Amino acid sequence: GPAPGQGNPGGTGSPGDNGAAGGGGAGASGSDGPAGDGGNGSPNVYAYGPASPVTYAGGGGAGVENGTTSGGTGGGGSAGGPVASGAQHGTAGTGGGGAGGRKSGGDSTPGGSGGSGVVVVRYQIPGSAGSAKASGGSISFYGGKTIHAFTTSGNFVAPATFNETVEYVVVGGGGAGGGPSISGGNSYYGGGGGAGAYRKGSTPISTPQTISIQIGAGGAKGGLLPAAGSPSYFGTPITSPGGGY
Repeated sequence: GPAPGQGNPGGTGSPGDNGAAGGGGAGASGSDGPAGDGGNGSPNVYAYGPASPVTYAGGGGAGVENGTTSGGTGGGGSAGGPVASGAQHGTAGTGGGGAGGRKSGGDSTPGGSGGSGVVVVRYQIPGSAGSAKASGGSISFYGGKTIHAFTTSGNFVAPATFNETVEYVVVGGGGAGGGPSISGGNSYYGGGGGAGAYRKGSTPISTPQTISIQIGAGGAKGGLLPAAGSPSYFGTPITSPGGGY
């Protein structure tokens, strides 16, 4: 299903009961059916610096009858393997999409849930290294920057002394993968969930502010119509929608 403001699309399904496509990622579209892989996500260096980039927002792999499909880099869930193992969920804190469900004999598994999103905010480190100028999230110091990483909702609080241009990356929650269905004796496999939207940029902050941070939840796994992911935001103007299911 569509999500407002989506980036790269999921792949195109193909005819036949094994024709599901992969979910779109921040860096690439999902692969077409049959048995499409999820699209790769996008790397970002804000959390740990240039030496340790983190990839976010990979699409989920499609459900598959035999073999496996791969989730996109950046937390996308993979599908296939033993039915008992289920479709993989998107990885928490990445906005990855869930994998599609599958049907095998008398057993079936629903699609995987999407991974929750993340917000990372960074700015130039103060002269006294190790002392943050603002509060909120998990604070660390890398490469001359102060980093505030949010994997749960909270507030970024800038005091009156704060006068910085902050950089941010905001990733919405990933969408859930589709579930399998049976029609006329045939089994059909679910498409991969789309990754949460990936947005980065910068904005000056020079007055005391308490900025609300929301971390979007991943879409819940379910039957034929699982849920889209929820949006993440760094203040309401800077919003990344959740991924489509």
